[in-house]
Amino acid sequence: MKKIVICNIPMRENVAKTVYSSEDSSLPVSEKPYRYPINSFLSQTITNQDDLKIILLIKKDGNVFYEKNTEDYRREIEDICVENGATAEFVFIDTDFSQDKENHEQLMGRIVDEIEIGAHVMVDITYGPKDLPIVIFTALSFAEKFLKCEIENIVYGQATFEGDKVVESRICDMIPLYCLSSVTNTIKCDDPQKARKMLKSLLSI
Repeated sequence: MKKIVICNIPMRENVAKTVYSSEDSSLPVSEKPYRYPINSFLSQTITNQDDLKIILLIKKDGNVFYEKNTEDYRREIEDICVENGATAEFVFIDTDFSQDKENHEQLMGRIVDEIEIGAHVMVDITYGPKDLPIVIFTALSFAEKFLKCEIENIVYGQATFEGDKVVESRICDMIPLYCLSSVTNTIKCDDPQKARKMLKSLLSI
């Protein structure tokens, strides 16, 4: 099965491995430590029938820690593919660390260009600047609507700290957050109060 994996690469130094937990039965995780939450999940779910296309989103800054972090991701997923018999190709989408409109538009366009028609898509939004999830959600919406893709998982690694020490790391699925925009898009109404009621009714389903 063709699967697209999109992952944000962190810009910070020393991304430590951790053992992730999951309270969601649809998100099984490994007992081994991983730097990237989605790799803990993929290690338990991919098979020798899967053909992965890994799209790494890299924000470039002057510290260049992203270079080591990119290589760390590559090694993690390659080891997982060897263990599970899957294949993987890599696509590197690098952009400057900038918040301007043109940068966002180019990034979204490049992501869409790499998503194949009918693919199953999984995303890790744990790391990277705060603008990235918004750009990614917009690209996913396009892929779902026009490329007939299935958005399977949007993974986020949540950490609990005591001081500077991580005491718990767990995986959450942000699909419900992504779906909020599609809920509002289904509402067709000219009356503001009626639209509010319709929204609340849809959210309660």
